[in-house]
Amino acid sequence: MANLVTANDPRKVVVITGCSSGLGRSMAIEFDAQKDYRVFATARNFESLRDLPPGIERVQLDVTSPESIKAAFQSIARTTHDRIDVLINNAGVNLAVGPLIETPIDDIRKTFEANLFGLVAVTQAAAPYMIRQRSGTIINIGSVAAIACMPFGGPYSASKSAVHALSDTLRLELSPFNINVVVVVPGAIKSNIAVNTLKNRSSSEPASDGDLGYLPADSLYKHVEDLVKFRAEYSQQGEPTPSEVFAKNVRRWVTATRPGAYLFTGKKSSTVWFAWYLPYRLKDYLLGKLFQIRRIGEDAHKNKNI
Repeated sequence: MANLVTANDPRKVVVITGCSSGLGRSMAIEFDAQKDYRVFATARNFESLRDLPPGIERVQLDVTSPESIKAAFQSIARTTHDRIDVLINNAGVNLAVGPLIETPIDDIRKTFEANLFGLVAVTQAAAPYMIRQRSGTIINIGSVAAIACMPFGGPYSASKSAVHALSDTLRLELSPFNINVVVVVPGAIKSNIAVNTLKNRSSSEPASDGDLGYLPADSLYKHVEDLVKFRAEYSQQGEPTPSEVFAKNVRRWVTATRPGAYLFTGKKSSTVWFAWYLPYRLKDYLLGKLFQIRRIGEDAHKNKNI
């Protein structure tokens, strides 16, 4: 943590969670580059923040730990004279890729603990500072998966759908205090999420050349394991938007005089925005075709899985 600065420091204070890599790291670097912001980059693993630019202040913060959240914001407030202008809730996980009926309940709980409950806990810690100063912006990182809920990603989609819903509530509740609440809906952004997701999902060493090792041998969906892999890697196919471009778009949105409630940014995000308005039958048909849902039943019948 940096030394105390004077109370009349003109820079706006930005706190970003989940800065160990990917979107969080890129946003911290983007805001810091503007010189108008004092950036506090946080992560559960403090060591992962070591190689950030020297102007960025580093804070250990585990969004699933009330004690860690309290200590982090007390530390930040001491050095900023109780000033917090922008909170970016970026920290999140995707631990539960696979068929919902076979996903361990503990993995679903951990997903919600980080993606939803952690976000709310961090917001509860930051909001009082914004309320006292009668200004602020809260950015919650949502997902296109909250709008177009895809197979083999139910828990993640559900947690992000809840983020969208609670953000809509927060926007109304905090508007009397001149606090903006924005949901950023990333499309396909270049990151290591597919690698990390599949690593978390890997159930065992492959038993054969055709076994990818992501589902147990007795899984009802073992014969379409490649579809689970396709789902995990979907956002990284083609040419995903660089995280630096995403960060720049978020920073521009934050600095707008009246930022909109939702920012759709990144490859495929505009397509999903359109899907928001589609009838469910049509949406199910298109997603079912994309993820070859009919193949699940056909192959299961052929292989006598059911």
